[in-house]
Amino acid sequence: MTSKRRMTILACAGMVMAGCSNAATTATPSVVSSTRSTAAQPATATMSPASIDAAVCRGEDGLESRGRGFYSTFEQLMLTDGQELSIAPISLSAQMGALTTIGAPGDEIDGSDIIDTASPDVRLALTKMIRDAERLAQHYADVANGSLVANSDLTPIVDSFTGALIACTMAGHQPSWFDPENSRAIDTTRIET
Repeated sequence: MTSKRRMTILACAGMVMAGCSNAATTATPSVVSSTRSTAAQPATATMSPASIDAAVCRGEDGLESRGRGFYSTFEQLMLTDGQELSIAPISLSAQMGALTTIGAPGDEIDGSDIIDTASPDVRLALTKMIRDAERLAQHYADVANGSLVANSDLTPIVDSFTGALIACTMAGHQPSWFDPENSRAIDTTRIET
């Protein structure tokens, strides 16, 4: 799950630095925009697509760390066909917010520059997952604030998260917490070895 510090960072970034003070520790996270950051990104021109795949799948800013929080929710959704989801909307929003920052170095919020240089399968799977997560992060933040009813279909994020796990596994960089041979939450017949 996303730490309180990370939630504060996401909330502050969503406020575009205006009004970011000690009160921000109780702020509701806002959706992370997919616009490109103007901050300097790491030089990826000298990295091979395989190195970039490793970074966005298993690196400290990759699916390994930023997808861990959603994985338990994902397993619960898969094992119960979504019938018994017991998670607060704000927690689900935070999990989605963390997924949107995959590939972003440090406290940055946009990792699209590095993801865009990954191998095609990894790039497409992560980009789709991030897009689905962005949409749901805002939706569940609104639900938590009482402005909407929680009626969103989670099938797109389940499908795209599965696709990202498969793409990283096929590239040889599966997250350590994901074992396709023992996972009850994913159809392992989709992963060909």
